Amino acid sequence: MSLATGLPPIYFTETSNAPARTITRIIVPKPSKSLFIENRTSGARNMSKADENLYQDHICILEEAEKGFQIGVIGCGVGFGSIIELIKKTELEEFFPRLHLVAVSHSQKDEPRLESAVALGARLYDDYNTMLRNHPEINLVIELSDQQHLIRQLRNTLPANISIIDHTGATFLCGLLIMSEVSDKCRLNLFQQQAILSALFDQIQDDILLLDIRGRILDVNLSVTQKMNTTKQDILGKCCWEIFSEQTTDGQCNPESSECPFRKTILTGKPSETLQTRIDSLGRANYYRIYAYPVFNETGTLVKVVEMRRDITHRTEMEKRLQQSEKLAAIGELSTYIAHEIRNPLFAIGGFANSLLRNTDMDEGSQEKVKIILQESKRLDNILKNIINFARPTVSQDGEVNVNRIIMDILQLFRLSCEEQGITSETEITHGLALATADPELIKQCLINLIKNSIEAMPDGGTLTLSTSMKEKFIAIKVQDTGVGIPKDIREKVFNPFFSTKQGAGAGLGLAMTKKIVEDMGGKLDLFSQENKGTTVIIYLPPSLAVEET
Repeated sequence: MSLATGLPPIYFTETSNAPARTITRIIVPKPSKSLFIENRTSGARNMSKADENLYQDHICILEEAEKGFQIGVIGCGVGFGSIIELIKKTELEEFFPRLHLVAVSHSQKDEPRLESAVALGARLYDDYNTMLRNHPEINLVIELSDQQHLIRQLRNTLPANISIIDHTGATFLCGLLIMSEVSDKCRLNLFQQQAILSALFDQIQDDILLLDIRGRILDVNLSVTQKMNTTKQDILGKCCWEIFSEQTTDGQCNPESSECPFRKTILTGKPSETLQTRIDSLGRANYYRIYAYPVFNETGTLVKVVEMRRDITHRTEMEKRLQQSEKLAAIGELSTYIAHEIRNPLFAIGGFANSLLRNTDMDEGSQEKVKIILQESKRLDNILKNIINFARPTVSQDGEVNVNRIIMDILQLFRLSCEEQGITSETEITHGLALATADPELIKQCLINLIKNSIEAMPDGGTLTLSTSMKEKFIAIKVQDTGVGIPKDIREKVFNPFFSTKQGAGAGLGLAMTKKIVEDMGGKLDLFSQENKGTTVIIYLPPSLAVEET
């Protein structure tokens, strides 16, 4: 193999005027320009003196081969057509010295095969001596007449700078042409397979990374670069945990973590998987299922790992909604039982408590106790009402709602509370906004719940901002505060019924009821929160369309 190119060398034998002197020249196939420069600059590193000298010899031969061959052909026997076709293949110049047909000597100029040589710009001569005399640039003679005495004569008379290929050696060129054609077909097939594989690789929506056994990235698909908003060159060579560790919240993207799927696969040689949670710049949680698969070589040694990262956030959300609907169904059944079995005796308790309060014979201490019984029974009745209302489908009187006007009205209700707590209220109203299709009273109830939560999240003051805008096909109402934010570990639970962080106050149905009301009206609700930075809740409502009612 050639030291400089990695391609097989071609051997030619040439003879000088001295009969006893035979010189074998090694013509190294020409590499691509980038490969040549790379070898010139870095090929001689870490070599012994003998290897370095040999390397320099190959470089000299390579530079000589760069000049190419100026060919003169004697005769047009077997192999002539193959040589012509080989010279026509300019694409071979990427790997083989340049071939240029200068002239052909043949006694019969009416030979049909000579037309192809003339088409390449070759000159025709009756004898080879005239050809060589008129073209001193010829450095390779190909003899195709198969005349042994002529071959001996050429070896004795040609100068040392001209190489000879005889009729027998020309079969090598015929074989080279066949190899070139086969190579073209194989290369075309390889390119087609690569194109198919690349298309499949990049069309997969999951993140796919090819890692070496040290965790360094060898290749990634298009999904990775698009999600990270970078180029493949900026990722290759880095360790997978370097580009993902900042986005995880559970420390799993760490090669030392026992939950790291890459580490598990390296240690066990078996596929592994885990679940990771990432928090984006808006404070939203994203769930990823990480799979790691080992890749073995022909000896059974683990040499690479394929890691696939699948975003299951949407699927997880759908599963939570299903769980929520099942929970609501259970609450609905429970609320029916509560309405019949608990509210009736509770009503009796409240009635008798009121009757006792009207009794003037009771001392002050007894009246105070009866008042407590009455207050607690009323509180329990309110809780039961909330449970029953939450379980029932929302009955809304949908109409055309001016959300800007509702926001201004509600801010007037909370203006005094904000001033007392040192909270600055701001509005960012989009004028000319479309009317929303919703129940105005229910929208007020939702906004009141959200604003109360924001005020409670800013005990030491802050900024409360209400804004409206058009987002895609929805009217967006944003309630944003600069409060303490929602801790990551409970962020996923805030819309669960009966979940509350207010100890001893509230039934934990505020956000759950708000979300349910909005969704029952055909809208949706998003929540973004970061600890010590604040929380943003966006209500999306469908706009009122300009269609005639039927």
